[in-house]
Amino acid sequence: MSEYLTIPAGYYNIGIEETELSSVDMAFVPQGIKKQYIQASSPAHRVFISEFSISKRLVTVNEFSLFARNAQYVTESEKEGWGWVWENGWKKKGGVSWMNPFMDANDDEYRSGDYPVMQVSWNDAVKYTEWISRVENAVYTLPYEREWEVFARKAGIKSLKDASCGNTSKVVSAFQFLERIRQCDEYQLGMLWEWTMDWYEGYEGGAVNKDFGNIYKVLRGGSLLSEDIQRSNDFRFRRCPTARSPYYSFRVVKRAGAGNN
Repeated sequence: MSEYLTIPAGYYNIGIEETELSSVDMAFVPQGIKKQYIQASSPAHRVFISEFSISKRLVTVNEFSLFARNAQYVTESEKEGWGWVWENGWKKKGGVSWMNPFMDANDDEYRSGDYPVMQVSWNDAVKYTEWISRVENAVYTLPYEREWEVFARKAGIKSLKDASCGNTSKVVSAFQFLERIRQCDEYQLGMLWEWTMDWYEGYEGGAVNKDFGNIYKVLRGGSLLSEDIQRSNDFRFRRCPTARSPYYSFRVVKRAGAGNN
């Protein structure tokens, strides 16, 4: 397993102030970022978080392979026979799975290196945490999104209100994508969207959104395909628990015991 960063218990600020929404909206909504996503990061609020230890790096394809083999687990992409890929736009592609996230020649490189596992759904990620908990006789989960946000801030990731408008580091090809991951920093933040435990719910006192509720799970962090604002510490994205693509992955939290949250 990865090395871990321990975040001490305490009160932390989450989200952005309502007074900052208008300036963020004007800067980014014309670029195609939905206003509802920005509003979902407000209002700022203070929360208490118990101590937790979060993996510095994303779960690797080798770690996930050990789980799939030993637990005889079949992912949702494998069961359904397809996954999403980006080829000048999103498309369903047959045969895509965590073993073949792109379904092209780049899959050989992906399997040969210590890359983060890709093409995993929220359901797949949770099954991994349940398995590793049994194997190591410990408590592992996905991070709650408030934990992820505190971690990202400590790692130096900017708020969406501070993100630049022009993203010059965006990549679209699978080859470029794997190349950039090889060069990534200690925490691999902003490389791949990361699943969190939470349902996509609004913050108390925030704007109403028809997407809130027990429908979608929250992803955080953005990917190398994302705009800068999406790769911020407080931007909230959502997808169905069954969703998967080459740009979805996860890291884990190791807990002292059950009931921390």
